[in-house]
Amino acid sequence: MMRDDRVPARAGRMRWMGAALVAVLLVPGGARAAAWLPDVAGTAGSTFAVTGTPSGGGGSISLGALWPVEHGLSFGLGLFADDLGEQMGRLTDPKDGSDLGAVSVRHRWALAGAWRLDARLVERGPWRPYASATWGYYRVRDDVRGVRLGNVGSTGFSLAGGLRWAATPHSAFGGSVRYHRLFNDRAGRYVSAGIDWSWR
Repeated sequence: MMRDDRVPARAGRMRWMGAALVAVLLVPGGARAAAWLPDVAGTAGSTFAVTGTPSGGGGSISLGALWPVEHGLSFGLGLFADDLGEQMGRLTDPKDGSDLGAVSVRHRWALAGAWRLDARLVERGPWRPYASATWGYYRVRDDVRGVRLGNVGSTGFSLAGGLRWAATPHSAFGGSVRYHRLFNDRAGRYVSAGIDWSWR
């Protein structure tokens, strides 16, 4: 009986055609999924002008995921983690009362999740000014060396302005300043500022 050498070749062509068909079906879906991916924005810097005690400020980071809703406007979610400062005291010897040095007696920080709206202003060349507003929920926590002393939840909003430089068609870097207003009696307001970046 003669062997048909065309069978492996035909099977190879069928596998190739199947792979091509799968690729054709998946690529448009991938393109549609990519169109729904959000723009990502982040800031890393520090806080200052904190009301309440402690009020020294500290590190600050934020992250936003935004979807375009109209020309120049993007809406989505924002996350904030802000160090509001540390209160220092003096450690004394219980036997003779001598001063043993400075020690932390209270540390305060805030975590927030919020709705975020960004507006791109008039762009001039590679420069991209923008304004931002958020409304959300803040959690203010006090601790001492990792031991929680208490926390309070609060609604709040923030307003920000920034200027980015377009490094590539999809990314930009710059700086921003954000004012936070919290509706509680523990940490009512503060300002954060830092290096700002975005990716489209």
